[in-house]
Amino acid sequence: MPARLPFRSFLAAVLAAGSAAFLAQAEGRIGLQPASVELELDPGEPMRQVVTVANLDPAHPVSVSLALADWAYDEDGAPVFTPAGESDSSAASWTRYRAPTVSLAPGQSKQVVINLSTPEPLVRTGDYRVALLASSVMKDEAGHWQKHRIASLFSLTAGKARSYPKIMASRLTVTASGDPAIGLDLANTGNAHARLDGVIEIRSGTEIVLAQDLKDVIVPDKGTRNLIVPLDQPLPADPEIEIRLLNRFAPQTKRGEKALPPYKVKTETEVADLAIPVGGQD
Repeated sequence: MPARLPFRSFLAAVLAAGSAAFLAQAEGRIGLQPASVELELDPGEPMRQVVTVANLDPAHPVSVSLALADWAYDEDGAPVFTPAGESDSSAASWTRYRAPTVSLAPGQSKQVVINLSTPEPLVRTGDYRVALLASSVMKDEAGHWQKHRIASLFSLTAGKARSYPKIMASRLTVTASGDPAIGLDLANTGNAHARLDGVIEIRSGTEIVLAQDLKDVIVPDKGTRNLIVPLDQPLPADPEIEIRLLNRFAPQTKRGEKALPPYKVKTETEVADLAIPVGGQD
């Protein structure tokens, strides 16, 4: 098995933050935008994507090194990185950019053009992935040199693709701090990832007591995802819990999205009595 690169935890935070603003790791930091890119590609047709790298330090110049890596989601939705070109889902051989190093003055940003050349014919259709890594060595406040890394994650779907997400099981549970939560086991049998938005609606009788939003939940192609959703307040004594999800990435449909059937969570055990995860539903 290829060795994992040593910055998985930071990129999990990057994914959670999204691409709304420059993202940074530490003092004297660098930024990269967007944090994630989702593209549908036609075999044999080139495409360009612009990524912006920035020096967020207002006082010091920085030299940023660029490189490619393969990546994939683990079951908890965190990215795991491996050397470029070693994965069956790698798009590293399609991906080109100019200079491997970008020099930035204090507060300066520059655009990096990523050229994607999808081969024709494809070995297979569906999802491919590649990450653009940006790294720099900087001094911290104590004068020690530290290496900082950040990445832009590319999800590329090529050829005839489909995503078929489904909630396989659910349970009432608690977080590590003892707060009530709902555990979901998700699966996707398609050859393209799913990106889910939705709501968990909790009722007591006819009254809605809590509506918890879900946003950008990725379920990888031919993969699974375990999700723990903390709740903002305790559950009522006899809750009815329904989950409604919309797959925002369903390339097999004309609209590009598809609603999942409403799903009811089994609630046989009262959350107030929970000490460990319980329950389950097939």
